[in-house]
Amino acid sequence: MKGKIMRHVVSLCGGATAALLLTGCNPTAGATEYEVIYPSGYSRDSYAYDEKSPIEGSSCYLQWEEADDYKKTYDYDIHILDENGSVLYEYPDMGSKAMRGSVQEDGNTWVCAEHWTAPHHNGYVEGWLKESDLLLIDLSCGEILFQDKAGENEFYLTSNGTRCYFYLPGKEESDKLFGLIKIPAENAVIYYRDTSDWTQKHTVYTFDYVSEPDIDTSNGVLTRIKFYISENQLKVAWTFYESVGNGNWEYLEKKAYEIPLAENAFQ
Repeated sequence: MKGKIMRHVVSLCGGATAALLLTGCNPTAGATEYEVIYPSGYSRDSYAYDEKSPIEGSSCYLQWEEADDYKKTYDYDIHILDENGSVLYEYPDMGSKAMRGSVQEDGNTWVCAEHWTAPHHNGYVEGWLKESDLLLIDLSCGEILFQDKAGENEFYLTSNGTRCYFYLPGKEESDKLFGLIKIPAENAVIYYRDTSDWTQKHTVYTFDYVSEPDIDTSNGVLTRIKFYISENQLKVAWTFYESVGNGNWEYLEKKAYEIPLAENAFQ
């Protein structure tokens, strides 16, 4: 009897150890995932590996392709395709495997090429965004009207005219100089940059949390923020992947924030 009990305990410990080892092999385990959902129904998350993606509001597509010197630089080219898949414009060394685009009211198109470092995902995992390239392109001729970068963990959401909106996760309290200087916590925020003064961040909304809202996550196994884009509003929904019975699992919404994005809302 004692031998059976010991074997059972060893079996349980072995399973727990294996689970810990698997978790240890994946540094993104437990991290919050992002998903962007557009009015057309197109969505982008960490598991989207498509070579091309639609430009929201048009019949054109974005396509990435390895640059000629990819083996040395790991750079990608941007192709803009028409509805038949023919290349309209090409922008060498400006792309990535995670790109999104949307047409503005004036017909110009914002393109965001994101550079993520998260293993086992094609980006969209909080804390793993290195930087992003933002381009404003005139689709009628292919001219680049504006080009600049967004920094580490500045997650591009959408654009309204000359404004680009970003979500920045909060930062926990920290210290430096061996604890002599305390750096206070910073809540998560949404802000915009404008082409007229790109270096300036204009806060639109400050959330009531640093890392996540005060909600029950005990039954969830994955956390995902869903960003619903509409013309003049952004919905930020915190969801958790939970069992809904009969062996089915879904992302259940726990808390949502609705934020206006009209240009005259923040004058």
